[in-house]
Amino acid sequence: MSLLGDYAGPFEPDFHLGRLGKAALGRLGREYMLFGHLHDRGIMPLVASRFGPEAMTDLANDEWMGASPVYNRRNREQLGVRGDGVSAIFKSFQLDVGFPHEYMDVHCEVVDETLGYFWLAFCGAYEDVFAHARGRPEPVIQLCHHMEDLTFDASVMAVNPRARCRPEHRPPLRIGHTGPVCRWRVFVGDEAGRVEEREITRRVRASRAARFRFPDPQGDPDGGMADYTGSFAPDFVLEDLAQPVLARQCREFTLDVHLLMRAAFLSIRERWGAQVATELAREHWAAVAPVYAPRVRAALGIEGDDMGSILKTLQVDPAFPRDYLRSGAELVDERRGRFWIDECEALAPGEPEAWLALLEDAERPGFDALVAALNPRARCRPARGGPGRLAWEIEIDPAAEPRRESPMANAVRHSNAASFRFRTPRSA
Repeated sequence: MSLLGDYAGPFEPDFHLGRLGKAALGRLGREYMLFGHLHDRGIMPLVASRFGPEAMTDLANDEWMGASPVYNRRNREQLGVRGDGVSAIFKSFQLDVGFPHEYMDVHCEVVDETLGYFWLAFCGAYEDVFAHARGRPEPVIQLCHHMEDLTFDASVMAVNPRARCRPEHRPPLRIGHTGPVCRWRVFVGDEAGRVEEREITRRVRASRAARFRFPDPQGDPDGGMADYTGSFAPDFVLEDLAQPVLARQCREFTLDVHLLMRAAFLSIRERWGAQVATELAREHWAAVAPVYAPRVRAALGIEGDDMGSILKTLQVDPAFPRDYLRSGAELVDERRGRFWIDECEALAPGEPEAWLALLEDAERPGFDALVAALNPRARCRPARGGPGRLAWEIEIDPAAEPRRESPMANAVRHSNAASFRFRTPRSA
């Protein structure tokens, strides 16, 4: 079967990411990485508005330190990244959804396996905060000091507990500053003291999501990298991977963002209770869906607001980590369709978390906000009979009152992540 350059064609009931060619997967993979930042643009303002800016810092640290060490290891194991030195640390940076390529324009230098440097020629997160801060240094310090001091250390210690990350320079920047936004030294040494792992990291690691293993890639390696066992490649782009490996990596990115969400909502539940966690999850999905869905659709050439386009979007939605969550879709006609979720790891007892926990509310499944973002006259309702442990009928009613978009969607839409445009990389 020939590979697709996009998903602009007809709806395919059995569509999976392996159907896409390398260029399409590269575009989609970068969108999936950026989705991790768009998720934060939704949840952090919601938490800050309820509990204050300090709570946002605490949540960001819990989220990153809870999930990053877990998916860091997942990525290294899947791509055969060996060793515990600086080159392995920098390889893991290149695969980290916290460093979406180009939006976080990270460059690395390996001096030896005990010393290296990385710097950001452009930092989308900093630019976003700086623009909204309007000259106030406090929000910049909150991001570039109070969050990054802990989280960068957590990322390097995931590879080697004796590794540390220290700034050479970072914002706030002096007037007239030129060159990299920030520059960091990464070193490995016996002088680094032992740091106890956070309880939230242990809880994330104990989840089925953390332990889930994707099937080994199948198909022609097409001359691309079948793994990352070789030397550190400073100019690595996603398209350097073989097509079957890149298809798996795209699925991994969606699971990595789920782990970030999982850590965030475990923290929210622990701090403010289960009811607040459920309320925020629903508000969060409704705020972010109208922003990330158009980006993913554009990456794959999905157009229109008919039922086929809605179902195609659900098939590639990064909120549904494929394989870990097993779903199906059926197109009845241009106004009616079915979407369901089979028995799978994501629905195991005690497992559903964050957005996926909303799926168990059959009347209001959470992704109804996504469906409405695709067509404001589309509605979800529980399906009776047919496949799936959870199933919904989706119907477009031309006479229905259009569903109003969440006011918080505008806040997400005004972030620079929402409008960021990727370049076509050299290997595409």
